[in-house]
Amino acid sequence: MKSLLDPLLSGLSLIFLLAIRIRLYLYQVGLIKSERLPGKTWSIGNISVGGTGKSPITISLAQMLVSSGYRPAILTRGYGSPIASRDSMVLLAGKVITAAISTSTIPDEARMQSAKLPTVPVIAGPDRVAAAKNFLQNHPQYQPTHWLLDDGYQHLKLERDLNLVLLDARTPFPAIMPLGRAREPARNLDRANLIVFTRSDEHSPSEEEIHRVSSFTMAGTPVLKTRMRTSPPILSVDGNVNFELSFHSPTALVSGIADPKQLLEAVKAMQIEIGGHLSLGDHEPIPRDALHKFLSDKRSLLTTAKDYWRDPEFFGSLSVPVFILDLEVSWDQINLRETLREYI
Repeated sequence: MKSLLDPLLSGLSLIFLLAIRIRLYLYQVGLIKSERLPGKTWSIGNISVGGTGKSPITISLAQMLVSSGYRPAILTRGYGSPIASRDSMVLLAGKVITAAISTSTIPDEARMQSAKLPTVPVIAGPDRVAAAKNFLQNHPQYQPTHWLLDDGYQHLKLERDLNLVLLDARTPFPAIMPLGRAREPARNLDRANLIVFTRSDEHSPSEEEIHRVSSFTMAGTPVLKTRMRTSPPILSVDGNVNFELSFHSPTALVSGIADPKQLLEAVKAMQIEIGGHLSLGDHEPIPRDALHKFLSDKRSLLTTAKDYWRDPEFFGSLSVPVFILDLEVSWDQINLRETLREYI
């Protein structure tokens, strides 16, 4: 089936790449103008489709800014929610405080970010300039010092001070992605002010790969590396149950992420017995009936933070304890702060 889809994906990718190139040219020659928001704007994005860790990196940068006394706000597209082009919603401490549309379906990534960052407004809407302006008008008490544009490298409508691009260290460069997964060609890395390799280890990326990346960027563009680790389950989502390896096995694993294989390997490395894995599409609604049947012979359920926030009410109603497998980001904080100093 994959071989039959490849020509279609390649054709669609070529059309998308051509549209990106035309749109970029129109911005470069000034036929389309970018708009500026008050304060600093940092874009966190990539040149491939999904799977590079944009949300965890965005959360990590927001935490760094908060710890330094700044007031960041996150601007996100709101994937997985039927938000119309001019609509938006604002979440604070995991709850919707302003919505121009029905909140029956709240974007999962926005919920996750808001739950992790209780003092940081998370603003979801396809037109992120309009969403930010609506936020400033409706919540004048918040005056963000920094706007974090989640998945923003192609969102050229908003002018930014920092263009941060993520690359997966496990994928050899410049063969970053098959054609069907390309958003932009590697040469478009020349718009980046900072390259960050995610999921790095002692072997990846190699010095040769870092050199290849640098050859596509402007001279002097820094390249940083981060590690990402799936943390073991500790406490259930309701806060009532501590995870015990012998008592809570076999467990059900539920995920809808770009690389489920890596998650499976991480859980197996924890020596947790997986009784079954329910793999979902990105932003796919939780199949409630199927999940109830899936849990019939399981003692617990493990899922990612993003997947949990698709439907937290439903997860909270299950007959077995639910545990979140958090993705922890670690990098050289001194090196990061030094690199970002001119953009703060």
